[in-house]
Amino acid sequence: MFFQRKYLSICTIFLIFIFSQETFSNNENEKIKIETIESDSISSDGKGNLLLEGNVFITSNLLSFSSSTAIFNESEGLLELIGEVEIISETIKVNASEVKANLNVRTLLTKETLINHSNTNFGSTDEIVIKASGDVELINTLLTSCSIEDPYWSLTANNISYLKEPSDVIIKGIKLRIRNIPIFYFPFIRSNVENERKTGFLTPGLNQAKNGLDLTFPFYFNLAKNYDLTITPRLITSRGSGVASNFRYLNKQHEGVINVSGLSSDKRYKKETGDDISRWSVSWKNKSTFSQNLSSLIDLESTSDEYFFRDIKDSQFGGTRTSYLPKKFSLIWKNNFFNIGIDLKRYQLLNPFSFNEYKLKPSLTIQSYISKNNLTWSVFASKQRFELDQLNLLRPSYQKINRLFFSPSLSFKKDLPSSDLLLKAGSTYIKHELGSSQSSSSSPWLEIKYRMYLDKIDTSSISSLIPIIKYVYVQDSYANQSHLIDSRIISLDYSTIFQRDRFVGFDRISENNKIIFGLEKVTNNLDKDHFYSFSIGQAFYLNEKKYDEYPDISRNRSPLVTEFKSNLNGSIWSKGLIEWDEKTKQLNFASLGLSYLGPDYKKVEIRSVYRKKIDNTVYIPWSDRDLETNHTEIISQWPLNKSISLFAKLAKNNVTHKSNEILFGFEYTNCCLKWGLMHRKWLEEDYYSWLNSDYSPIEALSFGIDPSVQRSKTYLFFELKNIGRFGKELSKTLSSTKLE
Repeated sequence: MFFQRKYLSICTIFLIFIFSQETFSNNENEKIKIETIESDSISSDGKGNLLLEGNVFITSNLLSFSSSTAIFNESEGLLELIGEVEIISETIKVNASEVKANLNVRTLLTKETLINHSNTNFGSTDEIVIKASGDVELINTLLTSCSIEDPYWSLTANNISYLKEPSDVIIKGIKLRIRNIPIFYFPFIRSNVENERKTGFLTPGLNQAKNGLDLTFPFYFNLAKNYDLTITPRLITSRGSGVASNFRYLNKQHEGVINVSGLSSDKRYKKETGDDISRWSVSWKNKSTFSQNLSSLIDLESTSDEYFFRDIKDSQFGGTRTSYLPKKFSLIWKNNFFNIGIDLKRYQLLNPFSFNEYKLKPSLTIQSYISKNNLTWSVFASKQRFELDQLNLLRPSYQKINRLFFSPSLSFKKDLPSSDLLLKAGSTYIKHELGSSQSSSSSPWLEIKYRMYLDKIDTSSISSLIPIIKYVYVQDSYANQSHLIDSRIISLDYSTIFQRDRFVGFDRISENNKIIFGLEKVTNNLDKDHFYSFSIGQAFYLNEKKYDEYPDISRNRSPLVTEFKSNLNGSIWSKGLIEWDEKTKQLNFASLGLSYLGPDYKKVEIRSVYRKKIDNTVYIPWSDRDLETNHTEIISQWPLNKSISLFAKLAKNNVTHKSNEILFGFEYTNCCLKWGLMHRKWLEEDYYSWLNSDYSPIEALSFGIDPSVQRSKTYLFFELKNIGRFGKELSKTLSSTKLE
């Protein structure tokens, strides 16, 4: 489909560095076969030419042509169209003042050309030349997704050349205009229009952020079929210049990515800290497969300073802001029954107000799982050694800890007609070696769980009532707080209340002798598109004692946990969780979420969360450590009409009566342009707040330094449709990470 391919090329090569590529036919040699010719007047000049005048319309197997007049020589394959020329394929319509084509040698020349691609992208060019070699050249070209007569924005180029043999496109003199005002210029871009990777410039990056104008100019090196390199120079107006690299490799045994980023000097960082240093980050992720059973994983990240990701954030230059960077290595051997691993692990903390974590020295982990019929046998064992670079003076800790964990289990599961039964028994052995001392515990345990399914089905709804009863017995407890390495207490909900232990990790075991009752009701109304779910559960302890996160209260039952979910007509959602303590007659935890998703992208969401202050030891002296948690968040997006939408977000701390975040703005959109104005006021941690004191970060918190700082900014964001996003992305801004 030669001509169809070339017309598609005309529209796509100009946008290849922005849009995803068109799908071209693999059959380039298929010729256009003229099927019908219509005209007000048809005559011959005696030289083999058909002379067509008035309302010329020619159809072929691939394209259709129309013009005021035309000359067609079938034997030589010559076709000349003059006056109000129109060429139409399935997705492309071309209008020109003149078209000359040689169907035999496959050349084409058009003048004063307008291009319409699927009524979404429009273009114009003074001249298009398709050569016998298959090369294409466009002179003085304009492209937009707006109206071609009065575009809000346009991309123009002095010259566009498509080289068939390397399948490259060369674009010179690129300008981006808003209305008729030029706002961006790039002298030269070379890229590839096929799936084959080619060395050349990638899409430049332009971003408006808190660091000012942020420009990136990535250049791609296609070093080989199985590895490549991208070098990205970057200019941040408030900080300085730097460069980043991304190296990818892949072969039969190894695959991975190496990223290196650096700033030679950071003006803003120097002003804030007084340090004039080179700032950098590096990461290496690798997976190696040595055989069918043996493999290894490497996840290594490091940075020059703990504030790098706070300042640079995510882009081609740096990674996403995070609180720590991993340094991990794993060697794994596995078959159908065994999994044996050797691990090393440590972290680089990026939050100065956090404690150093234990480094995991070479450790051995063995897992086995065998299942036959209804019986399953499994074992998990690990031998691990941990080291701490610096002792934590605010909580019990040790420089070196050796830990042995061993837990075999045997389970039996039976599926009955309207119920199922699970029997599970095992033992957990934990041993800690703390220098010259050691401690250990061996705890046999038993679980029995029975669940019923009481279903009611009719023509319009399905309703299920699911009662559950579970018995858990754990003989001994092992809850020494000074041994905590990776164990944390988990929050109660309807699923976790049925768990044997309230802890994750391998350091603690809770002695348990309890019966857990649960009931879940689920209803689906198929006609009205309604969904309801309600569940309630509670554990009853057979031995009254003190438990877990409330060590000062003796109790014979756990808090009562209830959850609900609902959906009305697919547009109104609700979800909630309540943890009620009958012993203290207090609400331990509650969360509520309401959401309305209406037509035309209307959205209102309300989220609220409450957690009672827990009388556990808090080792980091945050100013709010003695306060309960009580937050509410409201998000709204409401279109006023097809073009204008209002949006707002409010996140409030109901304990301090302060707003953590206030955001509001408007957005205007039409067929080809989207822009808006947004004001945002929010609180965030200021990692530099302690630098002017004579204390360490933790000591600074102890003496009353509050690391939170209030920020306030106004953003102008805009998007030229179909060519990417400039400025702040509205969807990311509106998403919640605090309560999600």
